[in-house]
Amino acid sequence: MNDVVLKYLKNKGYNSISTDYYNWIEMWEEWWRNEVEFHEYHDQFGTKRKLFTLGMAKKLTEDWASILFTERDEIKCIADIKKMTGNNNKYLEKQLKRLKLYEELPAIIERAMGTGTACAILRIKHAKVDKKNNLKADERTKLDIIYVGANQIIPLKVEHGKIIDIAIVSENYNSENNKEFYIEIHKLKYDENEKKEKYEITNTYLNEKGEEIEKEKIASNYTINSDIPLFSILKPAIANPLNNSKNNTNGLGFSIYGTALDQLKACDITYNNFVMDFYLGGKKVFYNKKIVKTKTIKVKDEKGNIKEEKKEIYPDDIMKQQWRTYGDEMSNLKDNPAVTEYNPKLRVEEDVKGIQFALNTLSFKCGLGTDYYRFDGSKGIVTATQYLGDRQDLMDNANKHRNNVNAFVENICKGILLLGRILFKEKVTEECEVSVTDKDGFLVDTETEKKEFRQDIAQGIRKPWEYRVKFLGEDEETAKARIADEEIENIEE
Repeated sequence: MNDVVLKYLKNKGYNSISTDYYNWIEMWEEWWRNEVEFHEYHDQFGTKRKLFTLGMAKKLTEDWASILFTERDEIKCIADIKKMTGNNNKYLEKQLKRLKLYEELPAIIERAMGTGTACAILRIKHAKVDKKNNLKADERTKLDIIYVGANQIIPLKVEHGKIIDIAIVSENYNSENNKEFYIEIHKLKYDENEKKEKYEITNTYLNEKGEEIEKEKIASNYTINSDIPLFSILKPAIANPLNNSKNNTNGLGFSIYGTALDQLKACDITYNNFVMDFYLGGKKVFYNKKIVKTKTIKVKDEKGNIKEEKKEIYPDDIMKQQWRTYGDEMSNLKDNPAVTEYNPKLRVEEDVKGIQFALNTLSFKCGLGTDYYRFDGSKGIVTATQYLGDRQDLMDNANKHRNNVNAFVENICKGILLLGRILFKEKVTEECEVSVTDKDGFLVDTETEKKEFRQDIAQGIRKPWEYRVKFLGEDEETAKARIADEEIENIEE
C-alpha cells in the first residue's frame, strides 16, 4: 500500500492500518497471474529459464467461480412491505441488466477466491449535492458499479469480522502523465438530529506529494440517509489463519489456495518434468567427426576482432538438435561405428501419475475434493452432476462459499433499491430478502428443496404463494391471485 495514501489516512485519524497483510495479497495475485519467482531459474551457462507451468492458481479460481454462479442463475427478492415485491423485482431486473451484474459477477468471484477479498461499489453519476449534503438526481443521473480487488481495499473499521468503514484506493495518471491517488471513503456516522446512523461518502484526490487536488464535477462528500452501505464485500467462506497476534488482517479474507502453495509448486514441477522429458527425449544420432563436412565462417569475438571458425554442416539443419558428433578417428568401425542411434525411453506413465497426484492433493487442499482434475483422461469426461454425487465435501464447501456470494449479491441489490427509492423516487424498498436461485440445480437439489418447501407449507410455516414466488419467479400479487392457501397439491398449476 502506498505511503502517500497511508500518511493521508493517518492524518484523518486512522492509525491502526496494517500494511503487512498486503504482502500476502501481492503473493497470491502473482500466483493468480502465473508470474512468480519460483518459476525462474538459470542454466549452467547463466541463461535465464522458466519452468513449464500449468497455471493452476487461476484455473482453481475460474472453476470455483463457475461452480458458485452462472449467468443462468436468477436474482429475486421478497419485500417485507406488501405489494412491493413486484416493484422491487421489476426495478432490480432493469438495473441489474443495465449494470451487467450477471456477466461480471463470475469475474469478481474469481478475484475474491484468488486474493481473498473483492468489493463492489455503487456510484452515482451526474448527481447534484444540496446544502445538506444530500444527493439530488436529474434526467442525466444514473447508477454505476465498479469492482476492486483486495489490493485496493483498506478496511477502516471492523466489527466481529464485518467491515463497517472502508477506503477504496486507486492510482491514476492525469493528462500531464503525473500520478494521482483517488481515495473513496465510506464511513458510518451517527446523526444526532435524526437519531440514526447514516453513511457519509468522501472523494479525495492526492498528488504524489500527498496534497489534495480539486476536481470539477466530483462531489467531495455527500450523505446517504441510511445505514445500508453502498459497498459489498466478498470473501471465501474459510477462516483466515493469518488473523492472529502476529498479523492484522484488517478484516480481509484468505485466498482459496493460501495453504496450498506447496501443492501449486508440485503441479508445476511435475508438469515441467513431463514437458522436459519430451523436449529432451528426442532421438539422437551420433556420428564421427571425420565424416562431417565443415565450412569456414567469420565471427566477431567479445573485443570486436574478426576471426575465422569452422562450422559443422549437419545432414539436416532443421533437425540439428537430433545430431551429435563425437571422436575424430575412423578406426575400429565394427566396435565404434561412424553413425550410432540413441532412442531414449520416455517416462510418460510415471510423469502422468506424478502430475495426477499433484493435482489430487491441490484440489483436496482447495476444497474441490481429490478427483476434481483428471490429467490422463482415462476415465473419460465426468459431468459436474456425476462428480458432485461422488464428492460430498465439494458440495459442502460450495454451499458455504455460495452463502457468501448470496450475501454479496443481496448487499448490492439492497444498495440499488435504496438509491432507487431515495434518489430516483421509485416505489421500491430495500427492506426485503434477496435470493439467488440456482437454475441449474448444481449446488442444490431443486426437487428436494421443493419437497421441503411443501412440507413447510403443510406445517403452516410458509404460505403457498411464497412457493410460486421462489420457484416460478412470480411477484407476490400474481402468486396470491393464482392460488389459495389450501391448494397445496396443485401449487405449480
